[in-house]
Amino acid sequence: MVAAIGLIAGPAAPSFGQSAGLAPTHEGKPGRPTFEAGYLNGVSGPEPAKTVSLAGTWDFTPLTNTVCTGGGPFGTTTGPMTCVDSAASGKRTTIQVPGGGWLKQGYADLSRAVYSRTIRVPDVAADQVTRLTFGAVNHRATVKVDGRTVGTNVTSYTASTFDLTGFVRPGGTHRIDVTVEGRKALVGPDGRYLVPEGASWSDDVAQGIFRSADLEVLPAVSVTDAVVRTSVSKRQLSYDVSIANRTSRPQRVTLSGALSSWNREHWNYPSIPRRDVTVPADTTITVTVALPWRAGPDSFWWPNVPYREGYRAQLHDLHLAVTTGDRHAKPSTYDVRFGFRELAQAGDHYELNGVRVNFRGDSLQGANYDNIDHHGRSDAYDTFPGFLKPSRGNGGWPEAVDDYQRLNYNSVRIHQIPATPYMLDVADEMGLMIQDETAIRGSNNRENFDAGRDNMVDHLAALVQRDRNHASVLRWSQANEPQVQFFANPGAGPAFDETLYQTVMRYDTTRPISTDGESPDLPHDNYTVFCHYHGNSFGKYDESICDGPTGKPHGQGEFIWSADSTPQGLTWFGTATMRMREQGGSEARPYTLLSGWASHIPGVKRTDMQLEAGYPNGPHPIYGEDNLPNPWANPTIRLIQNAFNPVAVIDSAFWDANKLSNEAGAWPTTPAVITPGPTTRRLTVFNDTFSGERLTVSWSLRAGSASGRPVAQGSADLKVALGGRQQYPITFATPATGRPLYLDITVKKPGEGTLFHDASTVFQVKPSA
Repeated sequence: MVAAIGLIAGPAAPSFGQSAGLAPTHEGKPGRPTFEAGYLNGVSGPEPAKTVSLAGTWDFTPLTNTVCTGGGPFGTTTGPMTCVDSAASGKRTTIQVPGGGWLKQGYADLSRAVYSRTIRVPDVAADQVTRLTFGAVNHRATVKVDGRTVGTNVTSYTASTFDLTGFVRPGGTHRIDVTVEGRKALVGPDGRYLVPEGASWSDDVAQGIFRSADLEVLPAVSVTDAVVRTSVSKRQLSYDVSIANRTSRPQRVTLSGALSSWNREHWNYPSIPRRDVTVPADTTITVTVALPWRAGPDSFWWPNVPYREGYRAQLHDLHLAVTTGDRHAKPSTYDVRFGFRELAQAGDHYELNGVRVNFRGDSLQGANYDNIDHHGRSDAYDTFPGFLKPSRGNGGWPEAVDDYQRLNYNSVRIHQIPATPYMLDVADEMGLMIQDETAIRGSNNRENFDAGRDNMVDHLAALVQRDRNHASVLRWSQANEPQVQFFANPGAGPAFDETLYQTVMRYDTTRPISTDGESPDLPHDNYTVFCHYHGNSFGKYDESICDGPTGKPHGQGEFIWSADSTPQGLTWFGTATMRMREQGGSEARPYTLLSGWASHIPGVKRTDMQLEAGYPNGPHPIYGEDNLPNPWANPTIRLIQNAFNPVAVIDSAFWDANKLSNEAGAWPTTPAVITPGPTTRRLTVFNDTFSGERLTVSWSLRAGSASGRPVAQGSADLKVALGGRQQYPITFATPATGRPLYLDITVKKPGEGTLFHDASTVFQVKPSA
């Protein structure tokens, strides 16, 4: 099974290859970058007949400024708002597109504006389809061409696409105007947002057009979407292909497909027969293809657990093509990269490819990084080097993923601000498990789930459709804390949760779903609720895996905040998580790593951002690159690394006695007291890997220091179930000594070397009475 997770070389040019650095600066206001980076939209999707980048300088007319103030029982970032509109300058100026949106370019109070420019439409074919696509718009965009209204879209962090076909002429020049309304323009009479905006506490999240802007030309008959489904239990690959016919007559088309290895392996792929179908005039049809998967277990997608430097997960490419009887017409092609894997909610736990998986990791809150002033605040995911391809002096998002994995975080919940497709591409390649979460947020009592329900549902649908082909996306979090004990969010409750659940199921039936917070359970076998801050434990140590739904996975999705920016709280990341592991929790996700170690995203200094608690005057993180140049030598980081290690072995009583640490975050604080003579200690052995049940646990008792002379030692070959844990008692003769004794533990697996080492358990010998 080790080969199934194999250490193989990736392709010559992986999708996270070297970036040239900062995106070019176009004409307009000096020094303002466009942040144009086409790779951010991901490796999968259609191949247009022609794409014209519209990145650069656009005309820009600010129309309305809006200032919103508020204050609930928990400060100015909670509770309904009072918003006051005033006229903006109304004068035409220029702005960079995408440029990280308008907030990043200095328009802090702007809520409504018009982007304008002239476009020349490529002349590819008389019956071509021409569309305008923005990588992301927050939130409502209305497009006009030569004064005629094309349509209106409401989106949150996902693409906004407009079909211009009936409004433009191939080869023609046209004027486009895009009126965009940000979140402050979309506040209802009750002072709450009508759109899912992801971070009601922050003034830094992206507004306007961001990520990309392109004019695309597609054939009149084309593949508009494709979704791949993989079943390990059935050894089956199936996919749906949407084929659109924009002509006025039926079209007889041939759909063909081919499979290949992204890793350049030689798998025994099934052959894909051609399909001849008729697509009626001005209609989109869906063709479903189901095939046996013959490539074998070594072709499955597995996460990088245990951590191996340079690991690449197995990925596959599906190339689709649609041809018509017109030999002069260019075929329509569509590429999907996928991983062959299956996550199932199996009663009270999860199974990945039939193996139990326990999720341990982070909630990455992008809004915190939006607070960094990098050519202006906002839109960190599309503009800050630590979230982009590697560039000079910065390892980019691949280094961030490696930091997570080296820390032994096996998964990341992309919290509230959805990731870019590029970020998910890298997670696919490097084997990081992702929980994909919407921007639907009840935490601050500033979203109206009743009046804004259509926008909430449409956002969830768009996110699922965008991300469902990513191998790393294993679970959906449909909303964050829509129902909490201290707020009454309009429209929250089981009916809203059920609507969101059914929306996910409409577009993806292959992944488990959860609501994160205090919502009641729903009666679905692939759904559960993970509690946050059990027993109102904000800012406190807590190790509960919660009294969740009976027969479903248990765990805690957020705990420790707002003590996460204190040395003691950061130590709890390790100690509380270990206690949850001992209880068999399926989910342990302390909140949030960036508050303690912000520079796990490369390029961040501790003074670059201020945190959510007390925003906008919150504390700085504990560590950044300026005060933690070597994180792997830091004792707290090493403690967390060991606590999250998939094959950790601990002296349970010792860890329990030291779990609270102290204000300095010291570990350990209290030696275990033992007496001379025979001593038995009970160790807990974990095996949260995906192959290999046999572990060799070796221990030695060292006098005076962790590297001192051994006074006792032993080893055992244990069989520990995958995803399981077991007790292992050791007995030794305690010498009568005034020196401390250190328990040095190592764990190995056949053919894998040492996977765990710890010598932090210390004993003080107390003479017998």
